[in-house]
Amino acid sequence: MSHNNGVVDPDRLARTTLRRVTWRLGLLLFLVYVLNYLDRTNISIAKLQMQPDIALSEAAFGLGAGLFFVGYVLFEVPSNIILYKVGARRWIARIMFSWGLVSMAMFVVHDEWTFYALRLLLGVAEAGLVPGVILYLTQWVPAVRRARLIGVFYLAVPVSTIIGAPLSSWLMGFTPWGLAGWQFMFLVEGFPCLIVAFVVLRFLTDSPSEATWLDDDQRGWLTAQLASEEEVNAAGGRQSGSFAAVVRDRGVLTMSLAFFAMIVPLYALAFFLPTIVKQMGSFSTGQIGWLTAIPYAVAALAMWLLARNSDRTGERTWHYVVPAVTGVLGLVLAALNLDGSPLLALTGFTFAAVGCISTLPVFWAHAPFLLGGAAAATGIAYITAIGNIGGFVSPYMVALIKGEGPGQGNSAVAVFVTAVFLAVAAGAIALVGRNIKARSQIEPSTAVVTDG
Repeated sequence: MSHNNGVVDPDRLARTTLRRVTWRLGLLLFLVYVLNYLDRTNISIAKLQMQPDIALSEAAFGLGAGLFFVGYVLFEVPSNIILYKVGARRWIARIMFSWGLVSMAMFVVHDEWTFYALRLLLGVAEAGLVPGVILYLTQWVPAVRRARLIGVFYLAVPVSTIIGAPLSSWLMGFTPWGLAGWQFMFLVEGFPCLIVAFVVLRFLTDSPSEATWLDDDQRGWLTAQLASEEEVNAAGGRQSGSFAAVVRDRGVLTMSLAFFAMIVPLYALAFFLPTIVKQMGSFSTGQIGWLTAIPYAVAALAMWLLARNSDRTGERTWHYVVPAVTGVLGLVLAALNLDGSPLLALTGFTFAAVGCISTLPVFWAHAPFLLGGAAAATGIAYITAIGNIGGFVSPYMVALIKGEGPGQGNSAVAVFVTAVFLAVAAGAIALVGRNIKARSQIEPSTAVVTDG
């Protein structure tokens, strides 16, 4: 650490500390979520082969895709409370190992009932991961840097599809041991989770005070910054961890509504974009995988830029609202061109991906300031639990609207409906923007400069 006449340069100390945290924890959690989101959504590619193989109707697929979120929501809050008590290292490793086993077990699906059961069980296994990581990062990163590090974590959403859609399409071309291609894909993509679970157990650190991989100056600076923020939360009376206190908080309720509304279009894209792309032209399975990856690649870039600029400026609300409105317009553009121009339709879906994916870090950057201390564990889990009900509603609703026919007319209606949900999310954040800003924004005069 650089010193001038024995005095530590605070800006340099902040930058080096947070950079080391990002490389050690951010990238590991990024890898965890890449595998998580891949195993959660790879059924969208598997569907291209699995649906005819087991005679699965469109409505049955939508219901099974959504049942994941039933198990996820039911165990979300208890899982986050356990993580708060036993520590992130052991609990996240347990979550990973469990979902890896269930994801691999998807290869035994042979009818709609085994599909329903394993999707429900996969949700139970994964429950608590995302709110647990968000809670964990609030215990490691001062607010001024939070959107950027949460952005590293959430980059996994588009990156998992950029990598996973072509990878899944490629793996489905193999049929070893008498397995169908989609069965082989589930086995291969679930297995790495078992390995990475042990990596998490080895390298994740529960708290900054235990971080022997930080210098003494870095560890001291980080713990002091986080302790100062906790004092601010305590002074604001936001430490009560009771469930009743959480559900009465207007900010938490509004954030829950916004998260629900943005999850609907997010998972509509995740579960149905490959099918819609297939209906847009005569594409091979491999081409569908690559075309599906395009919107997510643009969303990944937009996410990184938004998170950096939001941290730099200290502004959160409009960094959410403007991209979300852009996403609404993109969905409308896509819906109007499903039967016309595949290029314009894919362009619309790209703007939609920016609107409902790239905004995730900005959304979560201010959510922890609604509640502090133990209440943060309950509050963040509550927001994700309510929001992820949208994960159940989305695929089942879209499947029912689309119907069984090959035409794009009903698909266009489904896309229009998801646009309405994203508009609601933008409106909810805009309405409470001043309240959230007052709770969360750190004034530039007191913010630590961490650019670079």
